[in-house]
Amino acid sequence: MTRIAEIQQKLLETNKAIAEMEKAIAIDPKSLSLSAMMKSLENRYQDLEAHFLAAVDSLGIDVCAYRIFPEEESPTLKALSSVLGDFQNLVSTVYDAIKTAIPKIRARISAEIVAETEFRFGYTFPGSVGVVLTIPNQRLLIGESYLDESLRVISEMAKVHDSPEVLEYAKRLGPASVRSLYKWAYDHAESGLGVDIEWRRQQLIKTRLFAQRPELERLHQIIGLTSEERVSELTVYANLVGVELIRRSFHLKLDTGEDIRGSLAEDIDISEKQTVELPKRYKAHVKKTEKIRYSTEEEDISYNLLNLERLP
Repeated sequence: MTRIAEIQQKLLETNKAIAEMEKAIAIDPKSLSLSAMMKSLENRYQDLEAHFLAAVDSLGIDVCAYRIFPEEESPTLKALSSVLGDFQNLVSTVYDAIKTAIPKIRARISAEIVAETEFRFGYTFPGSVGVVLTIPNQRLLIGESYLDESLRVISEMAKVHDSPEVLEYAKRLGPASVRSLYKWAYDHAESGLGVDIEWRRQQLIKTRLFAQRPELERLHQIIGLTSEERVSELTVYANLVGVELIRRSFHLKLDTGEDIRGSLAEDIDISEKQTVELPKRYKAHVKKTEKIRYSTEEEDISYNLLNLERLP
């Protein structure tokens, strides 16, 4: 057994002993001997934790303490696995955007990014719901590593106050990071779970994120109400294969085989005086509107036909 594994085992054993001692004290709260034994166990736990932090630091490993506090009853296993999985995905997605300096539309994490951001189980907290996670991290003489920056940015993102702030992060990191934050906050709020996250290097707390359920609920509501529209105009050469006058809709088939369907602009008047031929090749000017909702993986794309020029 390695030194770190040995300390982990002792931490888990001490944690279990503390839980049993808490039950005994609940039955006999005035017992001085039980109080003394509890104090001894707590000191032992603190010493072991300090040894653990020093041991992993010597290997270039940081620690993330993820503490959950439920509003009422104990959280379900499903709730715990959901929020921890959400957190892992959030860290990986933000890290990907920061390291590559490319805003991500979709959360498609490469094997390399997964390997660099994958948390490992350390041990559990005594007297509360939470886990200590470990992860390798670069030791730099100056500045932050990509992982340090990712955790700091996540902590800042979780404190946004309005949609314009959400849009700023979406512009910098891409919609994928904002969606990951939305799901993490939503699952916490839906399960009635607050969170206290500490990013540690030995005894130093480098970054902390503390949020109660109302704050997390407000966070996912702000993101849910935020969307962005991107409008562009395209000129395409395509076959006009369909026009619906009552619904004022059109259907173009591009040379690539792609179909474009949408609405006719108000300026286009197709009638007995101004006709079009079907199917026929045209030069078409089209307005494309992309609406991105940051709370979902979906993009709403619509097309508006502005002008048609018949080709010989």
